[in-house]
Amino acid sequence: MIYDLYFHNDFDGWASAAIMLSFLEGRGDRIGHFVPIDHDLQEQWADDAFFKKHRIFAGKRNAPVVLDFPYHPGTAFWFDHHPTAFKKESWKRKFKEDRSHAYRPRYYSCCHMTYAMLKRNFGWHPPERFKELIAWLDVVDAARYASAEETIFMKDPAFAVTNFIDAEPGTAKRAAEVIRLLAERPLREIAVLPKVAAAGRRERKRALRNLAYYRKHLVVRGAATMIDLSADRTRLLRYAPYYLHPEIPYNVRITRKGAFYHLGLSKNPWSRIRGRIHVGRLMRTYGGGGHDGAGAAEFKDRKSVLRARDEIVERLNRT
Repeated sequence: MIYDLYFHNDFDGWASAAIMLSFLEGRGDRIGHFVPIDHDLQEQWADDAFFKKHRIFAGKRNAPVVLDFPYHPGTAFWFDHHPTAFKKESWKRKFKEDRSHAYRPRYYSCCHMTYAMLKRNFGWHPPERFKELIAWLDVVDAARYASAEETIFMKDPAFAVTNFIDAEPGTAKRAAEVIRLLAERPLREIAVLPKVAAAGRRERKRALRNLAYYRKHLVVRGAATMIDLSADRTRLLRYAPYYLHPEIPYNVRITRKGAFYHLGLSKNPWSRIRGRIHVGRLMRTYGGGGHDGAGAAEFKDRKSVLRARDEIVERLNRT
């Protein structure tokens, strides 16, 4: 059978796709299209006929597999772990779990969840190398690093793979290439490939430059730090706020992705005073989603994203 593989356009989505690719091809199935997707599709996603009507790719549509992204009733497979997995109450009410459709918010990563569901539900015997991949994604996707310092100086070789994926534009062709690598080779081997190793070196140098930028531009407002990177997303250094201000529980950042402004909110994973706010649910009120500790939403103009940022920071300081 031929499937189209839809996955959230980040490391966890790509890794989940690698797990699924290995499973499907191992039983003789094929992938028609690799389709990286993000939250700017939320409005279209709510259409029952999305998989028939969308224009993400041309050509024949095949049975859709969706990973690390909100539920849609038109899927052949769906696995997700986000607390905001159901965008329509009617879909949530009608959802019935079966061996190809599951929701497990207790998993740190969708990669780990996909691995576990395929093993349990289909009796799949995955390659031993995937244990390394899922262990790493459980760290990356849930921000379970040992320290903020670890994320900036990036001494572990697996950081090179993360950085290589983050540096790619998310095109279907490049995603397919990297997903096949993740499906076929252990992380430690991928990390030393020339392009991947070079990405790791570039990112370590960039991190040190950007740390200096954060020292100058990061704003502290009560319980949150804020930074606006919409003019230059390359300045992003996700955990720098917690390295510079380890006592502050939240960070709010603005970046730009194409025509959309991206508002990200996260909790300091190492703070003893992490707030009671569930970040994913808060961001859902702005059309986005996420986990307890990290979430995001997309906005069409700068005025809207600034208003949302200020509302969120005000709320964080009331909690």
